[in-house]
Amino acid sequence: MIVLLLGAPGSGKGTISNYLINNYNYKQISTGDLLREEIASGSKLGKEFDEITKLGKFVSSDLVNSLVKNKINEYKKQNLNIILDGYPRNTEQADFLSTYCKIDMVAEISVSNELIIKRITGRWTCATCGTSFNVNTTQEYMPEVREDGYYCKKCGVKLFQRKDDNLETVKTRLETYDKQTLPLVNYYKKQGILHSFDGNKLKYNIIAEDIAKANK
Repeated sequence: MIVLLLGAPGSGKGTISNYLINNYNYKQISTGDLLREEIASGSKLGKEFDEITKLGKFVSSDLVNSLVKNKINEYKKQNLNIILDGYPRNTEQADFLSTYCKIDMVAEISVSNELIIKRITGRWTCATCGTSFNVNTTQEYMPEVREDGYYCKKCGVKLFQRKDDNLETVKTRLETYDKQTLPLVNYYKKQGILHSFDGNKLKYNIIAEDIAKANK
């Protein structure tokens, strides 16, 4: 079973993925995670990726296609359910994907640009436990505030903000998404596998439950 989560950066795809992983034994393939792993490795390719992402642009399709195909084939050999998050980003990548696997469901998460900007620019993360907090949303997600910055409520560790979580980069990413990725809505709608969810109103656990039920 392969489920594609479709939505702009900051629309909640990662949160939905985590719920499915923790409650329904799915495995996630996120291009963001794959790229960050490569960047963290310090390889020549990773340094190239780092420069591109700092500008808020997308890495070339050929490089991303190769990373994702390898991971999908790895999970398919293990007969695992797969969540695709952030891939494909355009119809060309979707065409390539269709040459070696079948998408069972596409879940489109619709969220306003205003809310997305608020979420991303206020996002801070703990390097120890990976928990994300947000200083622009509800008190439930607020970190511990001290004079010298924000700290994790679980670990007491000072939080960090990703380099691309700034207003200018976020706007560039949203513009790129609208131009390149939104055509995928019609692409998969024609195939009859697109399901749309209102991420402005629905809680992510409810969306995740609906996705899981639809794929049983």
